[in-house]
Amino acid sequence: MAQLIQITDLHLVKSDGPLLLEHDTRAAFLKMRDYLLEHHSDCDRLIVSGDLVHDEGEDVYRELLEQLSPWEGRLRVIPGNHDSRMPMQKVFGDILRDDPESASFIDEVGGWTLIGLDTLIEGAVEGDLAGEQWVWFREAVANATGPIAVFMHHPPVFVGSQWVDQLSLVSLGVFANLVEEFEQLKLVVCGHVHQEYYTQIFHADVFTTPSTCVQFKPNAAEFAVDSSSPGFRTIDLNSDGTFQTQVHRL
Repeated sequence: MAQLIQITDLHLVKSDGPLLLEHDTRAAFLKMRDYLLEHHSDCDRLIVSGDLVHDEGEDVYRELLEQLSPWEGRLRVIPGNHDSRMPMQKVFGDILRDDPESASFIDEVGGWTLIGLDTLIEGAVEGDLAGEQWVWFREAVANATGPIAVFMHHPPVFVGSQWVDQLSLVSLGVFANLVEEFEQLKLVVCGHVHQEYYTQIFHADVFTTPSTCVQFKPNAAEFAVDSSSPGFRTIDLNSDGTFQTQVHRL
């Protein structure tokens, strides 16, 4: 068995940066990081699925990399709509694909292929696969011999909140068609919506995960903040293609 830890939507700012919706995102991240260091320092992968920072520059990415150095060699990242691709590529280049058009990754652990997609559209809140990723993604899936877990910031599904569903992945149908074609696509894990959600696309299980800071109210027609605690997700991958996953809140 291989254990993955997913955290998402850190919205990290500089030490003197602003609060986000009255939440101190730095303090929330450091609390989460300390908890993970105590309880999950030995996980097989730590995956940060977008909005690593909140409209910040290279220096904050470098600070984040330093803060997550206990997971060196096991850390994987992808961008969200509040990230900037070029600074991410500079700081995290060693763990990203060699692709100037995307900050994406492909990895293998426990008999599974892990694919991290870049859904950042610079200057937009909604997302889609950047550059030539659709071609690469299809080839990577087709070439995988075992089960596949996909990580992406923008969910390829609607979560039942009207305002945020307008800001999901643009190419929902393209993604669904690809899932339908390839049985080995077992698991899709996302961020962006700051809430826990589960559904399916054909045979694939799709999950979203709470933010490490502020949460959004589920099933809301308009933007609303929720009082739920920050959270992270554990994913236990079994070699037979099954998995167990759970959200934990601090």
